[in-house]
Amino acid sequence: MRIFRLTNGGWVGNFAIVSNRVYVLLSDPVTALKLYSEGRDVPLGPEVNVNIDELLARDYTYKGLRFTKPYDPPEVWGSGIVYEVARARYSEEDVAMIRGRTIYELVYDAERPEIFFKGTANRCVGHGEPIAIRSDSEWTLPEPELGVVIDSGGRILAYTISDDVSARDLEAQNPLYLPQSKIYNNSCAIGPFLVTPDEVGNPYDLTISMRIIRGSSVIFEGSISTSRMRRRVEEQIRYLIRDNAVPDGTLLSTGTAIIPPRPITLMHGDVVEISITGLGTQRTPVIKLGK
Repeated sequence: MRIFRLTNGGWVGNFAIVSNRVYVLLSDPVTALKLYSEGRDVPLGPEVNVNIDELLARDYTYKGLRFTKPYDPPEVWGSGIVYEVARARYSEEDVAMIRGRTIYELVYDAERPEIFFKGTANRCVGHGEPIAIRSDSEWTLPEPELGVVIDSGGRILAYTISDDVSARDLEAQNPLYLPQSKIYNNSCAIGPFLVTPDEVGNPYDLTISMRIIRGSSVIFEGSISTSRMRRRVEEQIRYLIRDNAVPDGTLLSTGTAIIPPRPITLMHGDVVEISITGLGTQRTPVIKLGK
C-alpha cells in the first residue's frame, strides 16, 4: 500500500494506492499504516480517477491539485554518519577534534550512533513545496535519506524519501550549533509517498540518487546503495527509542552518503530531485528565508 495526500491550498485529502488503484483513505495515514501492519482492514472510500504519474510530472499543480507531505509526523529524528563515505567527507572539513580524531570519525566507530531531533510537522514540506536555506547560512546542502515511519514500539510501518536539509556552515563552526543547523522552517522534505514494507522489499537493496538543478543545468548528481549502510535501520531505531518514548508515526531519517563537495551550496531558485528505488521521486524548489 502507498499513501499520499493532495491539497488545493486549503483542503487536504488522504489517498491510498492498493493494487494500482487509487482510493480515498477514510482514516488518518498513521492509523491506516498500523491497521495494515496488523493485517486488519484499512477503511477505504470510493475509487478515484487520479493519474498520479501525470500529477507528479506536472509543474507541481494540476487542475488545482498538488501533492503535499504524505502525513504530519508528530516527531522527526535524524541519524548521522551511518555510511563510511559520510565519515570521510565530513572529516575533510575543519571540524572539532577529540584525541586527534574528528568527531565524525569517532562517532562512526563508536558503539552508540548519532541520533538527533530534527523537527515537527510544521517544519516539514512535501513534493513540490519549497525547502529552505536559513537567512544566516551561506553553505546549505540537501541530505537525501531513506526515511522510516515507526510506531511507539519501534516497529517499521512505512518507508519514504526524506531530505534532511542542513546548514553545513553552522554545524562546521561549532558542533553545539547542530540544532540550529538542522531545525528551522522548511528544513525537512518527505514523500511523495509512504510505502509499506511489503512493497519495498529489502531496504538494504535500494538506490538513493540526487540531483541539484540550477536553471537548465544539473550542477551536482550522485547516488549510493543502502547496502553500504554501516548502521542498520533496526540499530538506529533501538537507540532512538531507548529510554525515549516516541509517538506512533515518528519519522526517522536514516543518514546520508550523498554529500556535494565545496563550493557547491544550495541557492534560491534551485531544484532538488531525490529518487529512491520503489519510493518514487521527490522534487522540491529551494528558497532563501528572508529573501
